[in-house]
Amino acid sequence: MRVGIGAILGTLGGPATYARELVRALAHIDSCNEYVVITDAPQLLGVTVPNLRCVAAPLRTPLLQPVWDHVLVPYLIRRHRLDLYHGTKGMLPLWGRCPEVVTVHDLAVYHQPESFAWLQRVHQRSHTPFAVRRAVRVITDSEYERQDVVAHFQLPSERVVAIPLGVGPQFSAQPGADDERVAAAWRLPARYVLYVGTVQPRKNVAALVTAFAELADPGGLELLIVGRVRPTYRPTFVRRPPRGVRYLGPVADSALAVLYRRALALCSPSSYEGFGLSVLEAMASGCLVIAGRNSAVPELVSDCGILLESLRPAVIGAALERVVADGESLAGMRARARVRAARYTWEETARRTLAVYRGVAGDVRAGA
Repeated sequence: MRVGIGAILGTLGGPATYARELVRALAHIDSCNEYVVITDAPQLLGVTVPNLRCVAAPLRTPLLQPVWDHVLVPYLIRRHRLDLYHGTKGMLPLWGRCPEVVTVHDLAVYHQPESFAWLQRVHQRSHTPFAVRRAVRVITDSEYERQDVVAHFQLPSERVVAIPLGVGPQFSAQPGADDERVAAAWRLPARYVLYVGTVQPRKNVAALVTAFAELADPGGLELLIVGRVRPTYRPTFVRRPPRGVRYLGPVADSALAVLYRRALALCSPSSYEGFGLSVLEAMASGCLVIAGRNSAVPELVSDCGILLESLRPAVIGAALERVVADGESLAGMRARARVRAARYTWEETARRTLAVYRGVAGDVRAGA
């Protein structure tokens, strides 16, 4: 079987990590099928195996994703005579000529439309219904999201499969040889709280900044914000951070692992998540997690972190004060989080995804 995988890697975020790690894991576990990876950034994949070929499909800006999905991809599907195509970022081409699988990471564009630029909003809300109805199988990152997709689009439940994401081995509580060098390069303070993710309205980073600024006695604590800023969003705290707050921008995984390990806690006050990849990475790294009790987050965290009943600054601030004042008593929570995170591997994600591909191929043969 010749499987095409659409992998937009040049736009940092969870979908890019998913596509990259899925392809790498598939290359590791499957030497029988042939893979054609259609990607905007082949240099970021870092895989060389005989049964995998990278095909460049440039994407100058995320706002041009409709052209990428509906012009470049169908041309390459025909050119490479694919038996199956997997769209890893919620979209399928309008003119596909083979069976298709689509991964829908979340329905934030419906639940939190203000988090998106207008062109992204129009593209996703007009095309996601088409993609999920056309796909032979729909993959989601969590059971919560599976149920959300089934209910929202009124799909047969058997067509939608929940396959959790994984976490790479670099995200570990065990200190690495380069930890001190990375800490010095990023000027990491002795005590800090971390935010990791795209900076956009639904992530409520502004509420976290407000909560931090209102701490009665931060005791030398700093707040480090890691991730790209969504295009067209210009928060004041990025341009003029309050005292004790630093915006670091995007950070490579090798350095990010060190930031997680040394953080007092990761605070992720998002109001909606289809999974919560940064939360999982923090858990695997032995970093205490503070996150909202909403969407897919409780499914991932369970009792292994501090779940917020509200995302108001006062509630976030109370959780930060608890960590600052009594961090050692939370060691058991950190230990449980590491054990729980060990269940999530990219190889397991790839194995279950490969089973979906085989199931689709079997359905096609049966219907031929």
